[in-house]
Amino acid sequence: MGRMRSDRVLRRAAPPREPGTRGRPPRHGGEFVFGDPAAWNTPDAATVTETRLYGTATARAWDRLHPRLTHRSA
Repeated sequence: MGRMRSDRVLRRAAPPREPGTRGRPPRHGGEFVFGDPAAWNTPDAATVTETRLYGTATARAWDRLHPRLTHRSA
């Protein structure tokens, strides 16, 4: 388990290619923006635990997300 910054953007897996289409298939699906809960879909796993010091702790997990790559100059 880990935490990620709220300004991070991850990419979903590419959708399956439709038959009869031409050209390069898409490499990425839609964006998963941590700062925008409306962009989240249903988590693949979720748990809620009561803690003595902090009250309710909620953990959610989504499968098949990868970070958006950034361009770096040489």
